[in-house]
Amino acid sequence: MKAEIHPKMNKITARCACGAEYEVWSTREEMKLDVCSSCHPFFQGKGDSMIIDTEGRIDKFRRKYGDKY
Repeated sequence: MKAEIHPKMNKITARCACGAEYEVWSTREEMKLDVCSSCHPFFQGKGDSMIIDTEGRIDKFRRKYGDKY
């Protein structure tokens, strides 16, 4: 490996909007997260019941393929 071409890695604290903090390695000086595993609905067990039907795509799929799936 060539010397002096790789960015310096820092051990930083990544902070989420919910208040959770994580120790991570990064080339950045600080990291702010919008959503983490503590506050994301999928990781809270609410992800399977939360289906977003954008522009009727689910109904369009059911009309096209029926109950095969």
